[in-house]
Amino acid sequence: MKKLPGVGRIRGRKALFALLALIAAVTLYVAHGLHDSAKTNWPYPEDLAGKRDQAHVLRGETNDGDQSAPIDEDVLGSFNFMERLPVLRDLVICKNVASHDKKGGNDNGFSNKAEFVRRGPGLKVVSLDVAGPGCVYSSSALWMCHPILHPKFVENAQTKLLGQVKYFFDRKNKPGIDLLLRDMIGTPPFTYPLAFNTEQSAGANVSYVPIPFQDGLTVTVDGGRSPMFSFEFYFHLFPHGSKVPAWAEDRDLSAARSSFDPESAWAPAGRETHEKNDLTIRPGETADVFASDRGGTVKCIRMQLPRDDRALRDLWLKAWWDDDKAPSLQSPLSILFAIENRFSEKEAAIKENAEMRGVIVGEDKDGLFFLRLPMPYANKARLVVENQGQVARSIAKVRIEFDEGAPPGLGKSAGYLRAQFRESRDLTPGRAYVLLEAKGRGKIVGTVLAVEDTHETFLEGDTRIYVDGSRSPSIKGEATETYFYGNWYFLESAYALPVHGAPTFRMRTENFGDLSDVTMYRFHPTDFVPFRSEVRYTVQHGGFNEVPGNYRSLVFYYHLPEPSLSRTDYLNMSDAEDLLTHGYSGAWVMAIDREGFFEGEKNGQDLGLKKRPSWISPMSWIAWLTGVGIFHDPPEDSPDKVTFAVAEHDGPYEFKAKIDPEAQAVMLRRVLDQSVFDQRARIEVDGQPAGTWFNTGNNQWKIFAEDDLILDPATTEGKEKITIRVTPESKTFTAAEYTVFSIVTAPND
Repeated sequence: MKKLPGVGRIRGRKALFALLALIAAVTLYVAHGLHDSAKTNWPYPEDLAGKRDQAHVLRGETNDGDQSAPIDEDVLGSFNFMERLPVLRDLVICKNVASHDKKGGNDNGFSNKAEFVRRGPGLKVVSLDVAGPGCVYSSSALWMCHPILHPKFVENAQTKLLGQVKYFFDRKNKPGIDLLLRDMIGTPPFTYPLAFNTEQSAGANVSYVPIPFQDGLTVTVDGGRSPMFSFEFYFHLFPHGSKVPAWAEDRDLSAARSSFDPESAWAPAGRETHEKNDLTIRPGETADVFASDRGGTVKCIRMQLPRDDRALRDLWLKAWWDDDKAPSLQSPLSILFAIENRFSEKEAAIKENAEMRGVIVGEDKDGLFFLRLPMPYANKARLVVENQGQVARSIAKVRIEFDEGAPPGLGKSAGYLRAQFRESRDLTPGRAYVLLEAKGRGKIVGTVLAVEDTHETFLEGDTRIYVDGSRSPSIKGEATETYFYGNWYFLESAYALPVHGAPTFRMRTENFGDLSDVTMYRFHPTDFVPFRSEVRYTVQHGGFNEVPGNYRSLVFYYHLPEPSLSRTDYLNMSDAEDLLTHGYSGAWVMAIDREGFFEGEKNGQDLGLKKRPSWISPMSWIAWLTGVGIFHDPPEDSPDKVTFAVAEHDGPYEFKAKIDPEAQAVMLRRVLDQSVFDQRARIEVDGQPAGTWFNTGNNQWKIFAEDDLILDPATTEGKEKITIRVTPESKTFTAAEYTVFSIVTAPND
């Protein structure tokens, strides 16, 4: 692939800003040494090292991984997203690990003193450490590569320092992947179109190569503690008892590569086509573009659109499936196709538009913009384009590609495509912008975000996704541009790749941090985020929610209105009567009252409420806030502060819990004290292995977390009550509360 347009452009004030950035990095590195919380245990904690093989024995496996024939459908089948994406995955948990500031500030990998799991000798770090069966579906490595801030010799020095990246599979001491980090992208199988280097992905090294693991995965980086480095992973965790294939660098990924090939999106997506030409829609009127009174699946919407930004904002697509009272899809075309501001006539010193080379949103060889996702319906469908503007608008062509026949399981094991549009021109200081709130079960599969007339520093804001009512986000991002798999403010450039990009980047002047218009997209065909009862998805506007601006967004998700998750029991670990009621047995420990915060939106951070003085530039302001954030503590009377009585165990204990006998699986939720380092326990149900609970690393500032574990379905099937045994494998395993949820999906799940 060619380089990003404009990355070599030299812009004013580069030398001064580079010097300030270097000084800031060194200052942060030294200052944050006072807050270094990641202990030296390399590559595994000492108290766990001798127990790594024990989990294999408990499952009847041998240490060389010999087991029954693995099923790789969940690993590679996800790439067949045009057929499988509507299928809901209630028994999958999606998490990420990123170099976010654990204190709740904005030191996201800048100093890199504690933004990792565990440190080793020298500059070595553990960047990821997870237990149980699962698969990493996407990852990004970020380092100093801005063409203005970081001369090439700086990037070369850092990548040399970073050295090797190593992937240890299934708790083995020999890595299954061992590569120079700077050479990983480009080394098979990490090649286009499943992987992208910094020149292709706006400063990020990105991989969508699936990396499965049966009994855990540990990733280390030799020089990972160097400043301004971060590593992010999106991964799925499967219940204990799931079988996944072993990692193999020569695995046949041809089907996966084909699904991510931009030219694959040019071919008709459905067996049938419905087309309308030369539409003229008067103000306040609608034009029907597709209707069906029998089941089917719309596969792709293509339109030949006016090259007029105002027209694209005026024209809205609306879609109803089956018995919808309100539209399932409702969006201006500018957001739907991720082309807002692409044809803007506003004055700008930087005007970057990338060629739309996506497989879900993009522009085909005939100049038609498209949205390419399966949109199933059981009985009927209707799509219209509405003109919400003040003048008549025209569309030269609308083509709907679809399949006839209702897809199996729709309404039970498969969901309907929804898209929630939101906008705000009055962002609340100190509080995040909400992208999505929904009740029911489903999975998030994509985001389009357009921000305009807003200072570029909005890109410091973190993304967070909360699932099933948890007080802890399962997805904790480190910056807006890194969620969209770019880096360094996208290098002030536009780019568009198969499932992520920022195809439009505009800035009023060439001064860093100035007012900008940026349109971004990221889709999750493989690394989707499931939810079972509800979901809340937010993004900060700036590193401290301090940047005023204008946000418009569209989140795509598959959905059914009825939840599959219900609470069936609860245990307070500090309540003696509650413990007796639940048949608790094991060591009785004194629960200790602790006061603190959860990570995420309610972390006590209040620096975003400070107003920027007019004489301070936005870039200087975020730099100042970032430095202050290292030492700043939440106010004593913060409404975000909570108190829990936390029990610390070093020996086994068990308790009884009620569950739904109709449940396909059971999920445990635990409130823990995550200031305690590397907590791991073996979980059994009625004497049978049911999972491993592993909370890696620690956070001494935001000490509370809620974490979920889905138990082996074979251990809970058909039961009304179970006995849960917790056997710590670490020195300490903490718990303040346990909540027991039953997952009841459709019978044919």
